[in-house]
Parts: sequence; C-alpha cells; structure tokens
Amino acid sequence: MSDNMDVTRNGLRAASDGLLVAIQEVDLKERKKRGVPPTDPEFLSLARDVRNAAEAVLHLARAEEDEANKIAARHLEGGLPTIEASPPPESLAGILAEWRAVERRLEAVEATSPEAARLMAEFETLRNRYAQALRAYRG
Repeated sequence: MSDNMDVTRNGLRAASDGLLVAIQEVDLKERKKRGVPPTDPEFLSLARDVRNAAEAVLHLARAEEDEANKIAARHLEGGLPTIEASPPPESLAGILAEWRAVERRLEAVEATSPEAARLMAEFETLRNRYAQALRAYRG
C-alpha cells in the first residue's frame, strides 16, 4: 500500500474511532443530565454540554464524509481495507486506549457522582488530546 493510501486508511480509522467515542460522550452526558432535576441550576449547563457534544459528533461525521467523498473521487479499486480491519495509527492508539478505559470506568459509576464528574473531565481532556494528535497526524 502506498504512503498516500496509508495516510487515507489511518485518517479514516482515526476519524471513525473519534466518532465512536464522541457518540459515547453524548450518551454519558445525557445520562448525567437525566439524573438532575430540570429545576436544578446545573440542568441548563448539562443540556448545553449535551448539545455541544452532539455538535462534535456532527462535525466528526462531516469530516469523515468529506474524506469518503475524496476517496470516491479518486476511484480507488479495492485498495483500502475496511475501517474495522485497519489498526489505529500508533500515534493515536495510546490516547484511544486511555480514552476507552476512562469511558468504561464512567459507565461503571453513578452519572451524577463526584467520581463521574472527575472522570468526565479526564474523558474530555483525552478527547482534546486525541483531536490535537489527529490534526497533527493529518498535517
């Protein structure tokens, strides 16, 4: 596979991984919001957090669609494996592993607990590190 094909394959895998984790982030934030009474002042902030996370999903999905359009325009004939069969780029794999570990721990705690708040902050930090590494990877 050529270097250009490797970059394309790795970019798709990275975007897909980011998209899956971002979708999980929406789920986690929505679960937290569901545990807060709508009259609580924190509810509005949580609703905004859910919207922002959902907008991030939309942004990632558009970026992945743009990449798919570029691939379609090049008329590649079976030269790329499926996203699932593509390993994540090494520069992103470690961050992704940490991110998924935090995600699993978040699923195991009460959504409105102080531990969930701490883990969500860690989750967001890892999301930002991943996004920054992905931008650097794509050049």
